[in-house]
Amino acid sequence: MEYIEARSKIKSGDILAWSHRGWKTWHDFKIQFVRMFTRSEYSHVGIAWVVGGRVFVIDSVIPKIRIIPLSNDLPVYWVPTNAKWKNETEQFALSLVGRGEYSQWEAIKAGAGIEIDGNNNLWQCAEFVSEVLKKDGLNLGDTATPSNVVQEALKSGKSIHYIE
Repeated sequence: MEYIEARSKIKSGDILAWSHRGWKTWHDFKIQFVRMFTRSEYSHVGIAWVVGGRVFVIDSVIPKIRIIPLSNDLPVYWVPTNAKWKNETEQFALSLVGRGEYSQWEAIKAGAGIEIDGNNNLWQCAEFVSEVLKKDGLNLGDTATPSNVVQEALKSGKSIHYIE
């Protein structure tokens, strides 16, 4: 699906996922390692945030949680969640922007199936998505990896769309 077609359908609280295929740079190698270690089709997840007629991504990346226009980070997989996106949910997500620090250690622990501590200020992408969407009553499981977040969302009858 073309982004221009999908843009008006994407809602705040929808899950966005990326699958990385490159092997050309050190960054590519690290992302592929994450995919192999977590046995995941997806290397990264974020949350859609629609405001002012624009679609943004709120996600946890090195070094901190950020907001960027979705149009700057295509192609992407989109999973509609029908999240209520309550004011409390938005406030929680936005309160971490620029403050919540990305943690490769948290990502490694999640990939190894070790429970992660959501009470610290260290986040990896899937943990961030899971914790934010819990505020809207969505349970995305206990294993916070990109693939598990997507798979848990799909279990509730959601569909996934590839957007270019």
